[in-house]
Amino acid sequence: MDVKAISMTWLSRTGLTNLNAGEGGSNLVDLKKYRWAGREYPYVSGQAMRFYLKEAIRREVRPEEACVADEQGETCGRIAECVLCDLFGFMTTLPDIGAVVRVSPVKVSPAMGLIPLEETMTVDFLTRRHRGAVQEEAGTIRGDIVNVELAVNLYKVGLAVDLRRVGREEELMEVEKGRGKKAQIIRGVTLKDYVDEAERWRRIRLLLDAVRDFSDYSKQARLLTDFTPDLLLVALQANYSHRLQKALEVLWDGATILDITRLDQVLQELREDLATIDGRPALFAGMLEGIVANGEAVREILSRHGIEVATPREAIARAKAALGV
Repeated sequence: MDVKAISMTWLSRTGLTNLNAGEGGSNLVDLKKYRWAGREYPYVSGQAMRFYLKEAIRREVRPEEACVADEQGETCGRIAECVLCDLFGFMTTLPDIGAVVRVSPVKVSPAMGLIPLEETMTVDFLTRRHRGAVQEEAGTIRGDIVNVELAVNLYKVGLAVDLRRVGREEELMEVEKGRGKKAQIIRGVTLKDYVDEAERWRRIRLLLDAVRDFSDYSKQARLLTDFTPDLLLVALQANYSHRLQKALEVLWDGATILDITRLDQVLQELREDLATIDGRPALFAGMLEGIVANGEAVREILSRHGIEVATPREAIARAKAALGV
């Protein structure tokens, strides 16, 4: 099975929370928002999503395998030693080399809220109380007033992995073609290995486990919620593309309904891109009950394409088993 890419897309319903604040005033912690058709929806930036996944991986590896950015935001840039610099790329300056940029093999979308904010948003009034400083009257209680925008929502997220570039880096190569006066120098790009195959697949497993278990999103001390997948599609592809990202289109009319016509069409288009396992397409699905109102219709469409529906965690486990990680 020649797998060149992993593509994932999922829906996740949250509790009342603020996963990624915008640029509110000094006494307002707002939600990041985008506008569509004259209505506002929340979103979580792609940068925040990458941070959450990085922190999940950091929990599972040794400290020296997951560097921390310095005051200028630069990371170590050691592809061979650092799992995070390898998977998520970097822009940094290395001694005796200069500026170095590594394009991330892992692409992550923003998490786009799909339910209009006027349907679910509220403002929570908080006070931060603290005792007066030494020079103030002993025992004085002072406080700050903070308003926090919170919302319940259903978010859509996407992730894609260019497997050939995990643990590897592009290098320019030159090949001489022909002889004598007709000789030509042909330039191209090759991939240099920085780690062995076992380590490459270990890093891919760490990433898949991070999707299953990530939890280090913001403001969870007071707003505990779960942001892991509730409806998930995982494709092992024989080529690299982002087509799967169009599969989960939600229609909102007082209830969340998945567009099964869109799902059917995208799955049909993906057939030629998918790797196969025992003659079946390497696409795995997981769904929890109640995530969309037409869950049975979704199961029927997936079954029609030969895709068995499990739970999201089981879908990831099946993808890992197919990859041998």
